[in-house]
Amino acid sequence: MSPEKPSILLPFRQEETESLPPSEEQVIRYLAQTLSVPKTLKRFPSLRAKDLQNLLLRSAQQMGENIRTLQSSPAREGAGEFFIHADGASRGNPGEAGIGAVIADPQGRTVKELKLFLGMVTNNVAEYRAVICALEKAWQLGAAKVRVYLDSELVVRQLRGEYRVREAHLQTLHQQAMEILHRFAQYSIHHIPREQNRRADQLANEAIDQRVNPA
Repeated sequence: MSPEKPSILLPFRQEETESLPPSEEQVIRYLAQTLSVPKTLKRFPSLRAKDLQNLLLRSAQQMGENIRTLQSSPAREGAGEFFIHADGASRGNPGEAGIGAVIADPQGRTVKELKLFLGMVTNNVAEYRAVICALEKAWQLGAAKVRVYLDSELVVRQLRGEYRVREAHLQTLHQQAMEILHRFAQYSIHHIPREQNRRADQLANEAIDQRVNPA
């Protein structure tokens, strides 16, 4: 994969006292930034040297499996780049929620619009569900590259790896979104003002008003 991300990873904001076992992503990201095994083991006190070794071996194995999968997969005929505007809405946070998304081609022509009622969830959950739903549809439509535009700065920074995902329920959604993103040959995540995401927001609110469920 060759995601369009900032070339310099932002460091973690602070060296916090570890309260929960770190995720493997956190450990690898920290190790990559410091290039220091002693610092990494100090940063995550619950981690042992053997644990770190096993983590890196699993990562290498997974990377090899991903490469073999890509090499054995046929090229996507006619695949191109899609532009995705996605948004989630929750009335009450948590409250009745919906998602909306617009998928367009490089010429700005709308390829697909999506809207779905989620029931009672928080706004952040709705934002993640909007991204996941839109990415899945873009993949189904044959996209090889995607550019995703969101007005949620939190979700954008978490998907870029600039912010940690602390809430357990969001960690699952974040992992799901990243797994789908990594299917594409190239992707990028962009933060935009709400006024530039009006159609996706409108679709999300229509989903709530109309109780839109998948066909």
